Amino acid sequence: MVQPTIQTTPGARGKRARQLHVPLTALPALSGAQQAVLLKWLKSEAQERKWQSLLQVAGSSHLEVADTLVQALLLCGAVALKEEFRHGQWWPWRVVWTDLESLQSLAGLPTRTQRDAEKKNLGIQLQSLAQAHPWLSAAVHSVLNDALPSSSKAARAELLQALALWQQAQRQGMRQDFALAARGHTKAITSTEWDWLESTTPLETLGVGRFEPLIWLAGSIALCSSTSVQGVLLPLGQFGFVGLPCRNFGAFMQVALAPKVYWLIENRASFERQATQLPEGQCLVWLPGRPSNAWLQAMRWLLTAAPAPAVISCDPDPAGIQIALTAGAVWDGAGMPWQTRHMDPDTWRSGITLPLNDYDRRVLVELQVTTGLPADLATLRDYLLSSGTKAEQEGWL
Repeated sequence: MVQPTIQTTPGARGKRARQLHVPLTALPALSGAQQAVLLKWLKSEAQERKWQSLLQVAGSSHLEVADTLVQALLLCGAVALKEEFRHGQWWPWRVVWTDLESLQSLAGLPTRTQRDAEKKNLGIQLQSLAQAHPWLSAAVHSVLNDALPSSSKAARAELLQALALWQQAQRQGMRQDFALAARGHTKAITSTEWDWLESTTPLETLGVGRFEPLIWLAGSIALCSSTSVQGVLLPLGQFGFVGLPCRNFGAFMQVALAPKVYWLIENRASFERQATQLPEGQCLVWLPGRPSNAWLQAMRWLLTAAPAPAVISCDPDPAGIQIALTAGAVWDGAGMPWQTRHMDPDTWRSGITLPLNDYDRRVLVELQVTTGLPADLATLRDYLLSSGTKAEQEGWL
C-alpha cells in the first residue's frame, strides 16, 4: 500500500508544519480507546489546540493512544501538525483542525452550525407558539432568555407544545395524567420542570391539577346535602374558612343560607385575613390566580343556586385585570352585576410598587384592544401603562 505524501513546510528556526492536503471524506479505522479520546478532543470549538492540552484531555493513561490517534488524523487530512525540534527529534507542538465541523459530523457530534440552526428554529417555534397561545408568553420568554443548556430548552419547549395540545383538546386531569400524555410516563416530568411550569403557566386553568380542585369559602353561606334525611347544615361562618371539592357543587348539594354579596379575593393571605373580619351577609371566595374549569363550574353552580352580586379584588397588575375579567364573566353569564374593589390606583400607588416587566407590557397591549372592559379596569390599565408600576394586594388588604 502506498503511503500518502505529507507535505512539510519549514517555519521559524526549530519549527515546521506538516499536513496532507486532501479533502476530509472519512475517518480512519479507530480503536475504541482512540474514538473515546477523539470525542473528548472534539468537544472544544477551538480551531487550533496545544498538543500538551490535548494530552491532558486524553488523560495520563492514554498518552500512547493520543499519539497514534493524531498520526492517524494527520494521514487522513483531518489535522495539520505544528512541530518543534527538541532533543534531536520533531515533537508535536500545536494541532490544527483542517475542517473541524466536518470532523465533528464524521464523529457523530453536533457542530456549531447545527446548534445555531437548532437554536434559531427553536426560537421561531416558540415565538409562533406564544402568538397562537398568548397564555404561554411568560413561559416562552423564560425559555428564550434563561441560561439553560440547549437540551433543557428543547425539553421545555416540548412540554409547552404538549400543554398547548392538552388545552386544545380541553383535557382535564392531575399532573400525572399530563406527564403521561406529554412524555409517556407519570413521573417523566422532573420537580424542577414542574416548578418552572407552575411559575410561568396557569396549570390549574389549563386543567392540570396538582391535587383535587377545591373552592375555598368563608362567611355568610350555609350548605347542605340534598340527599341528607336530616338536612345537616354546614354553616361556613363558624369554621373560619373551608375548602370543598369542586365536584361536590352540583345535584347533591343545596344552599341553605344565601349571601347578599360575594367577595372574591385573589391573594391567599388576604383571603385568610379577611375571613376573620367579614361583615354579615358577605360570602368570601378565594379566587385562584387563573381559575380552573372545575372552579369556574362550581362557581357558576353556586351563583345559580344563590344569586347575588359580586365585588372582585385582584392584584393591581396586568394579570390581575385578566383574572378579574375571567371571574366577572361568571356573573355576566348569570346576568348579575359585579365590580372591582381595592384595585384603583389611589389605594396602592403610595405604597410598595414593582416595575412592569416585558410580559406585563404585552398583556397591557392586549388589554388596550379588549372590548367591553369595565371603566374601573380601563382606568387601572391606563395608570399601569403611564406609571410603569404594579403592586400586590397583600400589602394593604
